[in-house]
Amino acid sequence: MADGETQIVTFKVGQGEYGINVQQVREIVTFKSCTKIPRVPSFIEGLMNLRGQVVLVVNLREFLEISDEEAEDVGKEIIIIDTQESHIGFLVDQVFGVVRVSSKEIEPPPVATQNVLSGIYKRDGKLTMIMDANRVLSLLGDIIGKTEAKTEM
Repeated sequence: MADGETQIVTFKVGQGEYGINVQQVREIVTFKSCTKIPRVPSFIEGLMNLRGQVVLVVNLREFLEISDEEAEDVGKEIIIIDTQESHIGFLVDQVFGVVRVSSKEIEPPPVATQNVLSGIYKRDGKLTMIMDANRVLSLLGDIIGKTEAKTEM
């Protein structure tokens, strides 16, 4: 890979195209089913068993508040994120593949989206929003922590 290039796993959620740095992705699997968890936010799809490891599955459509009306194929694939603490999967509509993007092509995201996005790149007239998995996981932890605090009251 050339200097100043980043590899991005690109995927679709609703009508939007998103990406995650390939270094944050462990693998991609087809969604089959999850075991539902009671009393969690609606974006927690549930738990799945992946070769003996328990994976928490987060529905990115719900998390990003994208309506089902914008859907063609809803929740078909799971991007397993490489974290040291736990196993997290992002449920997405479709994975397109891996693209190489020059660092020069990546623009900073709008301030209001920096809690989730690390950048945006334009190609062939389309915008791809690059998510930072660590920022998303941090935000998920904050939201789940607040939900747990409310249910304990």
